[in-house]
Amino acid sequence: MNSQTKFFIPLSTVICLVVHSFLRPKEKTSAGSELAKFEGSKEEGRIKVSGTFEISTVQKWCRIGLIFRFSETIKWYDYDPSLGVLFNKYRLSISDQHGKRLFCEDRSIMEFSSLFKTTYTGKRYLGRYTATHKGNVAILEFIPPGAGTYKLDFELAADDVFSETGHKRETIFQDFALYVKEDVEPLEGTEYPHKRVDLMKKDR
Repeated sequence: MNSQTKFFIPLSTVICLVVHSFLRPKEKTSAGSELAKFEGSKEEGRIKVSGTFEISTVQKWCRIGLIFRFSETIKWYDYDPSLGVLFNKYRLSISDQHGKRLFCEDRSIMEFSSLFKTTYTGKRYLGRYTATHKGNVAILEFIPPGAGTYKLDFELAADDVFSETGHKRETIFQDFALYVKEDVEPLEGTEYPHKRVDLMKKDR
């Protein structure tokens, strides 16, 4: 067999490959399109974000999420992780371009701890340890009233310290970013504790 016949591909095969590539549906993704990303500034232990984003889709789900890394130091013999929801509180609000508030929520970032990636140093059974938490979590999914410009405000008690006799808990945030995406598939299930809200409804 010479070199010309060795690398010969029948024309029918080429046509078949081209047609298959043309007809194959595009891969669908639930990630959506990122509209904005804010790093946030930390002052006196609090992280604040204030900014606008432009929504172009109509009647599509949007997502607000956080990407972060922070340390949690515990000196608390009988500390129960469920107590974490008492700390690291945040407030998130969304307004339209006219300043009308469409949504407002107060929660703790520790409500999403089941979604964190956590490593520990120290002896947890003695109640003296440091945990490093990393995460990329959705804190809200919503359907906006329509396309247009929206404003969000976010404030988090990041470097949060609680101390009393025999009990101490301290958190320090090293990395933080907030993002907004549109045209996402909502994350559903009990493992996702965030709210899903249709802001188009008048009785929200």
